[in-house]
Amino acid sequence: MSGSGNKLRSTSRRILSALLRLGPLALCLAIVAPSSQADELEPHRVENLAYGQALFEYYQDHELNAITRLMIAEERPRTDVQQHESNLLLADLYYGYGLYEESRQRFAQLLGAEVSDSIQNRIWFNLARLRFEQGFHDQSLELLARINDRLPDNIEAERKFLQTNLLIGKQQYDDAADLSNRIDAQSIWKFYARYNLAVSLVEGERPEQGRFLLDQLGQIEAEDAERLALRDRANLSLGLKQIRLEQPESAIDALSRVRLHGPLSHEALLASGWAWHQLGQYEKALVPWRELLRRNSLDSATQEAILAIPANYAAAGEEILALRSFESAAEQFNGQLALLDLAVESIENDGLIAALREHAILFDRASLQRLPPSSDVTPYLHRLLASPGFQREIKRYQQLLDIRGSLRYWGTSFPALELMLEERRRGFTQKLPKLESTTSFDQLENLRAQRDLFADQVGTIERDGDYLALVNSTEREHLDRLDRVASAIEKVSASRNTAYQADMHRVLSGLLHYELETDFPARFWQSKKQLLLLDRALGESEQRASDLRRIRESTELEFASFDQRISGQEERIRQLRGNVSQLLARQEAHINKLAIDEIRWQQRHVVQLRLNARFELAKLYDELTADSESRSPVPEEETGEPDSPASEGDTQPPEPGTQTSELDVPPAEAEVQ
Repeated sequence: MSGSGNKLRSTSRRILSALLRLGPLALCLAIVAPSSQADELEPHRVENLAYGQALFEYYQDHELNAITRLMIAEERPRTDVQQHESNLLLADLYYGYGLYEESRQRFAQLLGAEVSDSIQNRIWFNLARLRFEQGFHDQSLELLARINDRLPDNIEAERKFLQTNLLIGKQQYDDAADLSNRIDAQSIWKFYARYNLAVSLVEGERPEQGRFLLDQLGQIEAEDAERLALRDRANLSLGLKQIRLEQPESAIDALSRVRLHGPLSHEALLASGWAWHQLGQYEKALVPWRELLRRNSLDSATQEAILAIPANYAAAGEEILALRSFESAAEQFNGQLALLDLAVESIENDGLIAALREHAILFDRASLQRLPPSSDVTPYLHRLLASPGFQREIKRYQQLLDIRGSLRYWGTSFPALELMLEERRRGFTQKLPKLESTTSFDQLENLRAQRDLFADQVGTIERDGDYLALVNSTEREHLDRLDRVASAIEKVSASRNTAYQADMHRVLSGLLHYELETDFPARFWQSKKQLLLLDRALGESEQRASDLRRIRESTELEFASFDQRISGQEERIRQLRGNVSQLLARQEAHINKLAIDEIRWQQRHVVQLRLNARFELAKLYDELTADSESRSPVPEEETGEPDSPASEGDTQPPEPGTQTSELDVPPAEAEVQ
């Protein structure tokens, strides 16, 4: 798979959260997003360096660095090799950051270019996913219909999952079921599609089919954390539905399959207690609720269990235990409210931000995905920390910190850059005289004049056929010697007979001239060749001299440009650092607001639970008081039968001065408000 955009851990959360708005999914709680292992890179050859570097950063979860490399590559000359793949990756990264309009524009540009069918199909898919995210479900379905070929396996499974969700939203359950059956059986998308279909059927007009699907999902063989979480979710949803239908036995069977220490164990334990409560097995109902009390006391399921235990005592007829448990519950809720107030105060003092920086961002970026940051407020924020929206805000905050760190690095790097530039300028200045001497056009002009003189000589030799002009030094020495011999013969010919010597001189001279004249064509061709080589060498020298002069001029201009860029960028980075600091402050305030809103919600929930506890407490006191009064003898003046004795078993009123039982005394007014 190319970097077209199937980093499932960053996109499926948004798809699944949008899915919750498609239909009546009351039981459909948040589904965990697919793990990174589900997103496998399809083998293909990376031919573009910038694209390869961006892919490396992308699969290291450094999306910002990937975007930076792709944007830098756009500013540099490049070939069309994998350019479309690069643009597809950039568009998907924009999508992951929520920049939907920028992502849409990128996809539209790709559609206007000449791209392969495979890339075009992936563009249709990404546009469909984008429109689904924006709530345009009809347009999303239309875009998916334009895909005319099978996508890579992992994208194909997600495409069918998306189509299944759209069909569920249109309540076309049969078509959705058929399509979900065609998803690869090994893909996690198949299980998500079946789960969403099951929940929709349960809440719709086919509850039996929905419960059957949930039961199947609740018994799948699973080893990885993702499928285990989905199996737990299916069993919990099925158990809750069975409780609503007052089928506690079936609910207990489903809830028993939820892992005791999984992420949904609290909700499952709470539901299990209510299932046993429906069966009238009050002692067994206390077992899972007491287990909850040993866990996080601020978890909503645990808080519900705190209130469920006294209600269970009351239903079992154990009024005394119920009264004490209701009073204890009210006290616990008071303590929790005090702790939540302290948590809000800690958040307002940047306790959460400090914990996020130290634990989850600066030292280990991936730790926030595994463990919450070490802080006194994180126990109250477990639900918020696990939410995709808050994780996205933390990621944005982390990226802002990265940007600020990069700006700080570049801001401190300018002195080093200025020193490097000065050293290069000094080295260039030192080499400039030698460079100017080697690129002197005066020397080249002298060489050109000498070449022209040589060319004239060659032309004269060719015109006159002067083979003697091409003799070498040895041959010239032989000719000179023959001339000297001829002069000597002429001098002694008057006194001596030199006919023999003259004949020998004539023969040797003829042989030498014959050889020279015979070799003349080859020698002249060699001279012409030397002239051609000389012309070529002079041309190259002139070109190199011109290049060197241009390099010298461009280097001087580059030095000036670098000076200007360094001075300009230093000021720009200073401004950017100010902007990033403002954005960081706003993001910190936003994160704190989300955390405080979460705690305020918990406070309202705890206040409501406390009110419920006090109401039930007052109600129980009233019932006990009424029972006590009903067992007391009726006064004679009210009955009109003064002589009738009290019936056996009636409770006598307390004697004056005796202490009234605590069951007969209603709580103080302050306790029931």
